Amino acid sequence: MRLLLLLFPSLFLWSASLEACYRVFFLFIPVAESCVNYIRDGDEIRVRPWARTAVIGRLVKRVDSRGESVLVGLQPNLFVFFQREGPYVRDHEYLFREGGVEYTIVRHRDKGKEVKKGFFPSRGTLYDPFGVSLLIYLDTPNTRGGSVLMFYDEKVRKVDYQTVGEEEVEVFGRVYETWKVRFSPEMETRGLLKPKGIWYAWIDKETNIPVLLKVGFTIGSAYIYLERLKGDRRLLKEIKETVLSYP
Repeated sequence: MRLLLLLFPSLFLWSASLEACYRVFFLFIPVAESCVNYIRDGDEIRVRPWARTAVIGRLVKRVDSRGESVLVGLQPNLFVFFQREGPYVRDHEYLFREGGVEYTIVRHRDKGKEVKKGFFPSRGTLYDPFGVSLLIYLDTPNTRGGSVLMFYDEKVRKVDYQTVGEEEVEVFGRVYETWKVRFSPEMETRGLLKPKGIWYAWIDKETNIPVLLKVGFTIGSAYIYLERLKGDRRLLKEIKETVLSYP
């Protein structure tokens, strides 16, 4: 798949934002909540997610993570992620430069912290995990399939994705007409919530926002349901229509 990114700065003359909040279920039990804020300011797009476990989820593993991805005209610029998963605590900061990624990873341990800095060279464009998710949502439907290179934790992984059908799904009493997307975020990394296997996202045709996700980790599978939207519901649609172009 050829993903053509057409940059039209003159089209981004105002600010807009959208918040999508989700409830996470594991084995039919609500274990966590998460929200993603999408913000557009000029030609800059920010993705700001956070996730934390609910009371029941904390009995197993406590998660309280947050981060931000900054893209300029859908080109990667900055990624920060404060990863809090039980005893596994890391801070990530990546600066996407010409020819690669400058990164700083801070590993917090009982006896202090370990700071690792470096530069990962790359001829191709690398995206962070939040940026990858945004590109997949925008590039829906894509029945031919596509791929994006993701950089995370000093490693690169190719994420393949494809629109595999259309489905009507009901989420918390509301019916959505969706595109069903299959993608593979599995990568070799540490932490408690390691992505594994094939994931599925049901993308609302009206907003290009996922309303349901089935995600897999080494500890099992979880379902993520859209609970509420707040703000400009057409934000992703407008970004898709003004920035993305398909061959």
